[in-house]
Amino acid sequence: MGTSPVPLCQHWMDNTTRCASPAMRLTQYCYSHHRERARQRRKIAERTRQRWFKSAPLKDAASVQRTLMQVMTRLVSGDIDHKQAGQILYKLQTATVNFEREFEEREARP
Repeated sequence: MGTSPVPLCQHWMDNTTRCASPAMRLTQYCYSHHRERARQRRKIAERTRQRWFKSAPLKDAASVQRTLMQVMTRLVSGDIDHKQAGQILYKLQTATVNFEREFEEREARP
C-alpha cells in the first residue's frame, strides 16, 4: 500500500523558503498562515471602509451634500454604525454653518 502525499502550506517565508507545515483540509495553508491571511484581509477591508470619508474634502455646499448622501447610503447598507454616522453628520452640520457664515460675510461686503 502506498501512502498519499500530504499537501503542504503554500506560504513563502521569503523568496526561497516555503512553510513545510501540512496544509489544512480544503485550504492551501497551514492553520497559522490561514489565520494570518484572514487577519490581513480583515485589516485591509477595515482600512478601505474607513478611508471613504477622509478622501472627500468639504470645500462647498455641494461637497457637503455629496458626503451627506454617502453617509446615508453607508448607514442604510450597514457599512457604518449609528454612532459613527452621528459623528460624521455633526461635523457636516458644523461645516454647513461655516459655509453659511462665509456666504453671509461675502454678501455683506460692498
